[in-house]
Amino acid sequence: MDFRTALNSLIADLTPRPWDYTTPDGTRLRIIPEGLRQDVGDGVVEIQICEATHVQVTPDGPEYPMRTVDVPALIAALTDRAEWTTTDFGDTLTVRPETGGMRLAYTVYDRDTTGQPADIDRTIHIPEQQRMPLASALGRALDVAKSWES
Repeated sequence: MDFRTALNSLIADLTPRPWDYTTPDGTRLRIIPEGLRQDVGDGVVEIQICEATHVQVTPDGPEYPMRTVDVPALIAALTDRAEWTTTDFGDTLTVRPETGGMRLAYTVYDRDTTGQPADIDRTIHIPEQQRMPLASALGRALDVAKSWES
């Protein structure tokens, strides 16, 4: 293997890649590791819900920055189909079982569609067939985020 191939392989391994799921109505869930150097336990996995009604106004939507120390509990809740909530600096993330899947919701302090500071609520229904792929995506994002911790 030459140097360029080795370098490109290393960059590809370190580059955060998102996992996306889009509902039939156009609401998108994105899971992506932050990819910034952090102290141990302070790495971040970004959870972003962009509701279909806000796609044209805020195509990226506000995200919930979940610290790596909290991600295993979310993965366990998804795996066990259990309700779970966490709060960090006033932002809240909740997952709960529903008929046919799980509901993932968060409230974050960010800017609303007019640019004014506000609490922003986002929610998405994850169908049963996407529950374990979501848990797996969170696990992969956790591994990448932890690799950025020093």
